[in-house]
Amino acid sequence: MIRHRENDEGQTSVFVIGVTVVILLFALTITAIMSVNLQHRKLLSLADSAAQSAATAFTIVDPNEFSVTITDASASQQVNEHLRALDAEQHFPNIAVQSVRVIGETTVQVRLRATAHPPIVNWVIPDGVTVVAEGTARTQLNDSEQ
Repeated sequence: MIRHRENDEGQTSVFVIGVTVVILLFALTITAIMSVNLQHRKLLSLADSAAQSAATAFTIVDPNEFSVTITDASASQQVNEHLRALDAEQHFPNIAVQSVRVIGETTVQVRLRATAHPPIVNWVIPDGVTVVAEGTARTQLNDSEQ
């Protein structure tokens, strides 16, 4: 017959170490999620500003009617110039313009893609997390005399 010891000495230490490891892993996960979320918000802000910049690349079709038009080529060129002026590649690894669309001749939609590298957990996801953001801006001229 096997006799069991009644002494539980050392059991609490193992429990405390296990709980500490679980809490640290949870904290690292939350930190990684918040880092990716922050990168997404920054990319969204950049997509909005790029769309706003592209919306200013309009040509006036009829000065009497206050009608304007934006071409795909001028919008794309303006987005690329805007990203170059802000040195976006320094802030966002692997940034790329996925699409620049002109909708209805006055609205520009810009979709950007970048890679977010969360701190500490790079060994789990060494390629990073792909983040996509979309910004939209519209140009409208108003007659100030009305």
